[in-house]
Amino acid sequence: MSNARREFLFELENVKGSVGLEIGPLNKPLVKKEDLESNGEIFYLDHLSREELQEKYKDEASVKKDEIVSIDFVCRDGDLLKATSGHTFDYVVASHMIEHAPNLLLFLSDVHNILKPGGTCVLIIPDKRFTFDINRPVSTFGSVLENFLSKAAYPSISAVYDHSAMAINANGHNLWHGIVNADDTRLLASESIGWEAAHRVHKEGHYYDVHVNIFTPESFCSILEQAISHEIVFFEVNKFVDTQVGQIEFMLQLKKPQNEPNELVKSRCLASIPKFEIESILSPYMPQVRALSAALQTSSELNLKLKEELTATQISSRAEIERLQGELLVVYKVLKRKSVRLVLLIIDKFYATFRK
Repeated sequence: MSNARREFLFELENVKGSVGLEIGPLNKPLVKKEDLESNGEIFYLDHLSREELQEKYKDEASVKKDEIVSIDFVCRDGDLLKATSGHTFDYVVASHMIEHAPNLLLFLSDVHNILKPGGTCVLIIPDKRFTFDINRPVSTFGSVLENFLSKAAYPSISAVYDHSAMAINANGHNLWHGIVNADDTRLLASESIGWEAAHRVHKEGHYYDVHVNIFTPESFCSILEQAISHEIVFFEVNKFVDTQVGQIEFMLQLKKPQNEPNELVKSRCLASIPKFEIESILSPYMPQVRALSAALQTSSELNLKLKEELTATQISSRAEIERLQGELLVVYKVLKRKSVRLVLLIIDKFYATFRK
């Protein structure tokens, strides 16, 4: 999966000779120092320092602590402008990061401001339909607007509670292929943990690193379109890759316009938003539909086979009954003959005399 992300990024960006910022690289940055030429630079930004990240993930087996990169800019409060101290970049890349942003619209606005004119932002975003967020509702423009206008700086009570009470142990492969596994439906945490965490957020303002924003490709593009319509941010969608079969993420390259925002720029940005036909929205579900169709076909074939066996059994039973009825009729006819009745009468008299 990391290779696909790097291919998408390197195909679109002049990474080797440009100045870039990668947000949330942890121990697997998409752009590595060794990728660069002498005139290229890459800076790393995260919400904690390297040492703090190593402490945070010390019990996470999936994170190799020694490979966590050195952090150039620490952004504890979500203010990218303040954290980057006036630096500007040719490109910004954020892989599986914006779903964590407490203030999505502010994040997009800040990215726009730290990019040079014509600069680009590459986003790799999990598709909730194939992740542990499958049971959570998608974020609406209204919900992200509320966080923007209220200047949210940490995940809300609802986001923290829902993450604990609704996120499940989903397996993307199983979801794609319609495989039913009871383990996949288990909660990652629990409602009681969500209850306690929500109260801690309310009473202490504690920061829980959870998925605040829940997306499908269509819902994210809808939010971006409305953000442009309301002139919160201006981006053109230069490249969009929908969630591919067997994958759990979609990818976009957003471009900051060269010119200052105006009606023409706005119209161009709006026109670049991908359009989603019903086939596109439903296409990720087709493997599951095919699996369901195959299961129904198997069920129909089994049902037909059982009917055939039942019919054969009924026919066999009727044939046996008819055979017995025929034999009884023969016996009855034999017994009705006068000669047979006379013989039986003589035998009966004989045994009666013998018994006396």
